Amino acid sequence: MSTRRPFREVKLQWFQQLSCDKDLSDSARSIALYIVTTHMNGHTDKAWPSYQTIADATGKSVKTIQRAIRELEDKEWFEVRLGNGIGHNTEYRPSAMSILRASEAREKTDRIVTLRPGESGQIRPRRQSDMSGEGGQICPPNPEKEIIYKPNAREERSALGKVQPAVPSIFVADTKTEQLHQWQNGWVLAVSEHSIRF
Repeated sequence: MSTRRPFREVKLQWFQQLSCDKDLSDSARSIALYIVTTHMNGHTDKAWPSYQTIADATGKSVKTIQRAIRELEDKEWFEVRLGNGIGHNTEYRPSAMSILRASEAREKTDRIVTLRPGESGQIRPRRQSDMSGEGGQICPPNPEKEIIYKPNAREERSALGKVQPAVPSIFVADTKTEQLHQWQNGWVLAVSEHSIRF
């Protein structure tokens, strides 16, 4: 038999077992889920909602809530400590038995993989060869593979001849067309003289 883990570690398994319990009514199941997900204190694993609070949230009557709480207590899902109603609400806590069942389910799903084959757990297969254990292959360089056959774009341009610098596109209002023509004429002169004027 396994040891009981803290509820926060086995909460998922607890929910899974609760949702698969065929002996529980739907009302009891939904109320248990509501109490644990909404009102459970993560440090103490206790909840103190009143019957009326649960009834308002779930849309069920107070009598249905009381019946469902009794059912959850009888089926050992909750340990219930009744309050006196004056500043002391009823206390709900997942039962030790339900946490133990969830802990056992958690241990079945946990898998332990060891790094050394001599210890318990899964044994990893032994290496078939030591090729990858050396840290890489030693291979002499192959100069034929290192040659890049793709021609360089700059080399192609220089082979074709002298390349003219690109003229930038400028958007000018219609009223400035005379200035644009003067600028274009100056640009052509500057390019032909191999000096750019601004």
